[in-house]
Order: sequence, then C-alpha cells, then structure tokens
Amino acid sequence: ALGLLALFASSTWLPLASAADVTITGHIYCDNVFSFWFNNALIKTDPITFTPHNAVKVSFTWDGTSDKHFAIMCQDFATASGYEYTETSSPQLGDGALLASFDDGTVTSKDWKAFVLSAGPTEASITAGCSGTNLAACALETAAEPTGWKEAGFTGANFLAATEYTAAEAGWGRTPSWRAGEGCCTATSPLTRE
Repeated sequence: ALGLLALFASSTWLPLASAADVTITGHIYCDNVFSFWFNNALIKTDPITFTPHNAVKVSFTWDGTSDKHFAIMCQDFATASGYEYTETSSPQLGDGALLASFDDGTVTSKDWKAFVLSAGPTEASITAGCSGTNLAACALETAAEPTGWKEAGFTGANFLAATEYTAAEAGWGRTPSWRAGEGCCTATSPLTRE
C-alpha cells in the first residue's frame, strides 16, 4: 500500500420525495483522517488528527427533495517520501482505508468514485532506490483537486471506481494503540506540507 490522499464521491438522483427535512446519521471510518461534505456543505472533519483512527458519528439534514451527494476526503498519513513512522527505525507504507455507512442506506462500495490526489512512493523512485532505509530517494505523484467534486450533480468523469475491501482488510475493529507524542506522525496538510 502507498501513502495516499484520495477523494471519494457518490451521488443519488431521486424523484421528488417529501418536502420535509430529513436527518441522516452515519459513521465514517478513515485510516487516518477525513473531511466529509454533503451537497457541498462541510459536515464533519475528523476530530482525531491521524491516530488512532476510529469510526466517527455524523449527523446532518437533507431537505428531502434534492439529489444527495456524499463527498469524503480520506487521507492516510504520509510524509513527502510516502512513508509513515519515519521518526522510528522502521518506516513503513500506510494502508489507508475508508468505510462509511448512513441510515438512508448509503454505504461506501465499489460503486463509489475515487480520485487519488497524492500517492507514493512512485515506481520510478523505488527503481531509483527509495525504501524504508533510503527515504531521500522517494517521491510522490500528486494531482490537483478537481473543481466541483463536492457538489451534487458532479459526474466524476476523471474519477475511477473505488476498490472494495472487507471490513477486516480495511482495519475495522482493530484496537487503537496510539499514544500522544509517541511513534507516528506530525499532522500536516498533504497539499501544502504545513
């Protein structure tokens, strides 16, 4: 697996339902940190920066008539090398994952669309010697965030089908073991590295 930052989106176009507001609740699990938008409104940013990664409950209102568009940015921790735990003697590649389920029946699956903003190390840098013991040779591939991907009606033309894994493969149910200030990770933006 690679250190990555990916966007996931799913839209549901509906015939007119009721005009009454509907509260939708759900849970989002992202290894390591997420931001979630519904119809272009930011609903929740993961309250735990990177580790431990846990399922987070979300709740939001849908107007009952508009299309539904779920957009989640999920980021596995990675440095500019693509490795995590670089402060230790055993840097490793991450195994980022996203699981989300909402009480309106929406769940993440291979039917969702995915777009990778940042991933690495690249094959070229691995060929050039990038490894857990030679991080200086490592490089990432990056792409610009697509315009409008959080908005209802977004078609995801540049997005690919998401890859579906079991909950066990994604890490669901693992007991968190992180302790503040030990082991992994200084929180940074994957786009600005600040």
